[in-house]
Amino acid sequence: MIKIEVNENGLVADFFTDPSTEQRKTIILLGGSEGGKSWSRIRRPIELLVQRGYSLLSLAYFQSKGLPSTLEEIPLEYYGKAFDWLSNQEGIVPNEYAILGGSKGSEAALLLGSKYRQVKAVIAFSPSSVVWQGIPANRFEISKDVKSSWSFKGEGLPFLAYPSSINKWDLIFLRLRRMHEDALQNTSIARDVAIPVENIQGPILLVSGERDRLWPATHMSDQIMTRLQSKGFDYPYEHLSFNSGHNGIVMNRSSWRRIFGFLEEHFV
Repeated sequence: MIKIEVNENGLVADFFTDPSTEQRKTIILLGGSEGGKSWSRIRRPIELLVQRGYSLLSLAYFQSKGLPSTLEEIPLEYYGKAFDWLSNQEGIVPNEYAILGGSKGSEAALLLGSKYRQVKAVIAFSPSSVVWQGIPANRFEISKDVKSSWSFKGEGLPFLAYPSSINKWDLIFLRLRRMHEDALQNTSIARDVAIPVENIQGPILLVSGERDRLWPATHMSDQIMTRLQSKGFDYPYEHLSFNSGHNGIVMNRSSWRRIFGFLEEHFV
């Protein structure tokens, strides 16, 4: 396995591949609100995926040099640049990508799948069913100058805002589940800003932790499943829930065994 640092055309990423194998499919890895190339630090899953014949692009989308400093109105077109870059790499199957995203990265992954036909499979850790408000540099100003997390074609995507009154201790200790649950009580807006997951052109795997303290990922996964069923989604979709927290599922061996099986069945 080799690692190539990518800093071109505005992209910031690490590319992991085995150059001895030709025509590899690629999985794009998106981290969450921690920013940067966070998946690059979790080496064991990367090694196992490369051994199984995949190339991986660990993609930063904020909090890296040359990228936005906050998770606010991140252009979805930025990820399109990653698709273009991959299509020009030797030994890579072009325009057929899986996206594996965690937390806010899962929100991006599901959105990208709904808008770009190059996305042929989505794996979402601790997923969101809706587009959320962005996260400013100072979390104590989260209710000021509110923006979307994402933009498309120069416009911020419609989003679900956080409650105007938030317990500061919840912000300090990242006990954010209640904040998200309260926001989801506004069912009419939540319905309007739901991610149109039925537009994804491939199978979907959702993985959630029932003890998630950051947001109600299991509940939102169930919402996604209900939407897919009601829309008559044409591809396989599955929700795995574990008795773990927000980040615990990333290191859960059982979840990775299921992920490997999902990829071997649907993305080869």
